[in-house]
Amino acid sequence: MSYRVIDIIGIMEEIAPPHLAEPWDNVGLLVGSRQSPVHRIMVTLDVTADVIREAADKKVNLIISHHPVLFQPIKSVTDSTFAGSQISALLRSEISVYTAHTNFDKAKGGTDDILAALLELENVHPLAMDSESPSFGRIGRLPDKLPLKIYLNQVKRALNADRVDYIGNPEKPIGIVASCAGAGGDFIQAAQKAGADLYVTGEAKYHEMLPVMDGSMAMAVVGHYTTEYPAMAALKQRLQNKLHALQYNIDIIPSEDYGNSFRRLRE
Repeated sequence: MSYRVIDIIGIMEEIAPPHLAEPWDNVGLLVGSRQSPVHRIMVTLDVTADVIREAADKKVNLIISHHPVLFQPIKSVTDSTFAGSQISALLRSEISVYTAHTNFDKAKGGTDDILAALLELENVHPLAMDSESPSFGRIGRLPDKLPLKIYLNQVKRALNADRVDYIGNPEKPIGIVASCAGAGGDFIQAAQKAGADLYVTGEAKYHEMLPVMDGSMAMAVVGHYTTEYPAMAALKQRLQNKLHALQYNIDIIPSEDYGNSFRRLRE
């Protein structure tokens, strides 16, 4: 039986409903045709030049990414620009790209839910609501209160993070934790208002974090990639389960882990 991109789109829209995406976002089928055949899918956080080469080498027909391969409008597709080179390489290799970004962040079982699970939070609910629909971030309780430094060491191991930057007293008892995968600087105040003892996110701007120093809430920044990458493995498995249930004979593979490309000079 022949499977096409449009068949996979239907499944992805169940996992990450498009209506959850932010107005400024760019999600859905960004490169290729809905009618293109699909025999092998690659799930990845980003569509980099290396990921495209890997996908081509491994005979992938469809890439499902979290971050959009096209975000800003472009006026031409040539190899003189980064975006143009990417699109040209994808088209040459007949690889389509489907993106689930902010809609997957918010969705049940999406990026923010996976992070909250890794943080071992209980009684989890959205950090904020958007017109009665779940929005970014999650907040929940730890099974037992822990000193900040001890808990952050657990977080570091759970996320396989190479570093944790934090604000707060290392001995501060942590019971209520708010989190947001990726860039969560916009939700610092929401975490404070919700009564979080600690807010964990992937990245935040310096000036966004400064007010935390004057409050009672602690904050930890562990890396954008680090907080979002685990959700890609979960997405791959969910997609694989759905395809098996439908008896679709399609391979799903992850992109190679490029997390070690983000290095920190320590000397």
